[in-house]
Amino acid sequence: VHVDNGRLRGETGRQRLQAAQQLAERLGGDVVVLRAAEVARTLIEHARERRASVVLVGQSRDRWRRRLFGAGVAARLLRASQGLEVNVLDRDVLRSAPKPTARYAWVWRHYLLALAATALAAGLAWAVASVLALPNISLVFLAAVLLVAVRTSLGPALACALLSFLAYDFLFIPPNFSLSIQREEDVLTLVFFLLMAALTGNLAARQRSQLQALRETQAQTIQLLDLSRRLTGATDRQAVLEVAHQHLDGRLGWQVCILQRDEHGQLHIASGGPIAFTDNECAAAQWAWQHDQAAGRSSDTLPEGRWWWWPLTVDSQPLALMGVSERPGQALSGPDRRLLRGLAQPVAQALARAQLSEQLEAARLHGETEQLRSALLASVSHDLRTPLTSMRGSIDSLLALGEALAESDRRELLEGTRDEAERLDRYIQNLLDMTRLGHGSLKLARDWVAPADIVGSALHRLRAVLAPLNLETQVPANLPLLFVHAALIEQALVNVLENAARFSPAQGRLRVEVTARDQQLHIAVSDEGPGIALADRDKVFDMFYTAARGDRGGQGTGLGLAICQGMIGAHGGQVRVGEGIDGVGTCMTLCLPLPTQPDTGSDVP
Repeated sequence: VHVDNGRLRGETGRQRLQAAQQLAERLGGDVVVLRAAEVARTLIEHARERRASVVLVGQSRDRWRRRLFGAGVAARLLRASQGLEVNVLDRDVLRSAPKPTARYAWVWRHYLLALAATALAAGLAWAVASVLALPNISLVFLAAVLLVAVRTSLGPALACALLSFLAYDFLFIPPNFSLSIQREEDVLTLVFFLLMAALTGNLAARQRSQLQALRETQAQTIQLLDLSRRLTGATDRQAVLEVAHQHLDGRLGWQVCILQRDEHGQLHIASGGPIAFTDNECAAAQWAWQHDQAAGRSSDTLPEGRWWWWPLTVDSQPLALMGVSERPGQALSGPDRRLLRGLAQPVAQALARAQLSEQLEAARLHGETEQLRSALLASVSHDLRTPLTSMRGSIDSLLALGEALAESDRRELLEGTRDEAERLDRYIQNLLDMTRLGHGSLKLARDWVAPADIVGSALHRLRAVLAPLNLETQVPANLPLLFVHAALIEQALVNVLENAARFSPAQGRLRVEVTARDQQLHIAVSDEGPGIALADRDKVFDMFYTAARGDRGGQGTGLGLAICQGMIGAHGGQVRVGEGIDGVGTCMTLCLPLPTQPDTGSDVP
């Protein structure tokens, strides 16, 4: 917990505070920043709000003003703890670390403003001295002190108060134009004037510093909200890097690049290139990645380069490296580095989210691959071995019995072998077609073809499969032509017909109906099988759905309908599932778009 009481803090103190906050976050703690004038009372109130029982605090350094006006924060906490356990770290432990020396920059123009304000106030007071009483003249000098305190800081405000004290004594306290004081009440007036001037100047300077801190916090909050809003729409790692680069690059004159490590462990530019780095800058980048600390320009490690490197880390694991090159001729200031560190945190979180999403997607794909592999192995072990076993049994019978078999028996064995070979060929063809569809290597050799030719060729190929069924065909003669890859559409229709035949009862009806409406050609295949439940009508087009269902799926690999949907979809069509004949069974409809028909005078096959 850090309590900001509005006092000015040097750059070294800010860096130590930020380093402590980052260490607390890495250790899994929460960082809270409170703004109040009284540190000890604010800490106790916050501890009670959080229902804390132990407060750990560092011992304050000995300073003369603490000995005069009271002890430090630790002693005040001990006096007002009221049931809290207060643990105070020994100050000697902190002495092992080198104490950085704070450097205060003397801004001479602020002190010149204090001198000018005092002179202006003296002139204004001299002008109104004839109409105002002596005590009221001091208000003019107090206004000058407040003006300097609001526009500058505490030092110039105190200097203005002291100069105003001297000018007030020299010009207006009798005897005039002398620093000597004759009346005792004038001494008390001057003392109160100096005290009020110092207090008002201190309060005004503190309010100004708090206002500056609030403005800096507001600007950083706006930057964080804007960056977070943009990162929300980034779905992958590269998108996150591009959003971060677009948000930071060019802002306040910065040049920003983001580095990543490849599979060989080498850093490369992921966003913001191309940029050439020197050997010293590359070494600084490697050091920042390995040690999870800032390196390069304006740092303590390899500061000779042009780039300042900051690792984007989540849970002590670097995900990327942000490089910033400051404006020409200017060094990267402390507020700039604090803003960059604050903006780097949501970028690191977004990278971690994208990495987790990629890992989950890879795990999902791996699971699906394993599921398909298991289904394929089950299909190969059953559906592909079954025709091979039947063929081998027929061949063994022919070889063993030979001429002892009757002519009709030999012919039956040979026809059975041929049917099983065709069945095996269809399974293998389905696997090859699905492979071509999955890799995008299926090419459409379109040509004008009559729908009746496609239906007739498909029925001829499956004449043995469809023989046990009562086949009904409704193919009008005046149907429009299709501009398709005829072999693929025929294969899709063969898969649908074979699927319907496999689930149809013996001597069941099977209807093939072709119609043209709504600028589409519909080839409907209806059966009287068990039908498909509404919840499963979308799943039947998944690869290996039948094989994955095991004994409930019947024979087949479950590739036929998946291939059918892929082939029809490649032509811009779709496959619909509905009710079968008279509400019994299933109706598979192949919907193909009808293009503008060719000129009847052209040579159409």
